[in-house]
Amino acid sequence: MFKNQDARLYAMGLRRWLQGLCIDWRPDVLDAHFVWPDGVGVASLAKELKIPYVITLRGKIYECLPILSQRRQCAAALQHASAVISNSSLMAHDARKLGAAVDHLVVIPNGINHEQFQPKDKLTCRREMGLPLNGRIIVTVAHLGHRKGHHEVIRALADLPDDVRLVIVGGSAQGGTPAKLRAVASEVGVENRLILLGPQPYEKVPIYFSAADASVLASYREGCPNAVLESLACGTPVVATDVGAVCDIIPVPDVGRIVPPQEVGPLRDALEDVLDRQWDPEEVVRASGVKSWDEVAREVQKVLHKATCSSC
Repeated sequence: MFKNQDARLYAMGLRRWLQGLCIDWRPDVLDAHFVWPDGVGVASLAKELKIPYVITLRGKIYECLPILSQRRQCAAALQHASAVISNSSLMAHDARKLGAAVDHLVVIPNGINHEQFQPKDKLTCRREMGLPLNGRIIVTVAHLGHRKGHHEVIRALADLPDDVRLVIVGGSAQGGTPAKLRAVASEVGVENRLILLGPQPYEKVPIYFSAADASVLASYREGCPNAVLESLACGTPVVATDVGAVCDIIPVPDVGRIVPPQEVGPLRDALEDVLDRQWDPEEVVRASGVKSWDEVAREVQKVLHKATCSSC
């Protein structure tokens, strides 16, 4: 019950500061990221101060939909926003069902840093990271929480050829631990083909992507998964479940495959298909069309400018 008051408390925490700010300088637009509690709280403040506001959806909305009070508050905030930016077409569709105006909805997926994420020599990256030089490697960059679908990937690994190894970069979270994943691997007989590296410095992530033959993200829920974009920017094809913005950012079959969540069979088949194909990293980058953060910023700037002008 108290969680349903989060947006009101959020607004209370900002109200005095924002009112003071408006004495000497009045913002042209308020920009809220995540619909709950940020978007709902900002909507309340914007109404009081008569300032247009924009909400960017990043996946939090799905935690609110089953809770009637939060759903109603989110719907009202979306309906009165000058613009709603979604990082996936699926979330934009759900926002439309809550009453967001079609002409106020804009889909802008996330971007990446192209200087950091770009193709590198596979064997050089494997040597640098101490990974096996022979055989094929699948990499997952995600925390070990159950909703990331690691269990399904490990079970799919058991049906792939013996030269295929799974490397997971990520730490314990949401009840998921290395011990639990090793237990699954032992159960299906692939404990010697599972490499758990734990959390790694962010600057090493592109090296792991470039060291792999394919990456996989078998999540049950996502917004716009950066791991998919970063893998593609490194020229590494991706197998991912059909959640969030995945259908917007993986042009199938040019850069990978999309499969249903929580199903081992389709996941195994897609991984086998991707691993059996020869991929040109530069072509994967070109076909993916992954944008830089600068490009994303320019698109967002246009939306904010339009929201400001519409209130004039």
